[in-house]
Amino acid sequence: MTNHRPATSREWLFALARIYLGVSFFFSDHGNARPDEVAGFLKYALAHGYSWYAGFLNAVVVSRSAMFGTLVVVVEIYIAIALVLGLTTRLAACLAIFLLLNYLCAKGAVPWGPGIDQSDIILAIIILFSNAGRVFGLDAFLHKRFPKIPIW
Repeated sequence: MTNHRPATSREWLFALARIYLGVSFFFSDHGNARPDEVAGFLKYALAHGYSWYAGFLNAVVVSRSAMFGTLVVVVEIYIAIALVLGLTTRLAACLAIFLLLNYLCAKGAVPWGPGIDQSDIILAIIILFSNAGRVFGLDAFLHKRFPKIPIW
């Protein structure tokens, strides 16, 4: 016998939020792998970002901009696929929070102000602490098979 129960309306809202954020990452600008776009983004971030973040960019990212550009594209695509399919949802939500916080710092935006990055961070936190991947997602099957692994 299985211990399966139908999803509640709240759980369906979590799944809808998960899918929305995944689609949002899927349609985000993946042009960061092109050297001219990475340079343009870094120039903007150095001019408008937080001063401590600009120091980090100068020390770590600028000299390895091609690698970081490719890494950002790969992570954005992974987040999109994982959230839409509900596969390793919590890991994808953690990576989304990390990426969105970096975007926020690069823009120099205030965390408490209005903006798409801020609202997406809140959405990713909700997805992280809910069971959004287990509703209409592959995490439900993985959780039944491997119940002690926390990423689903």
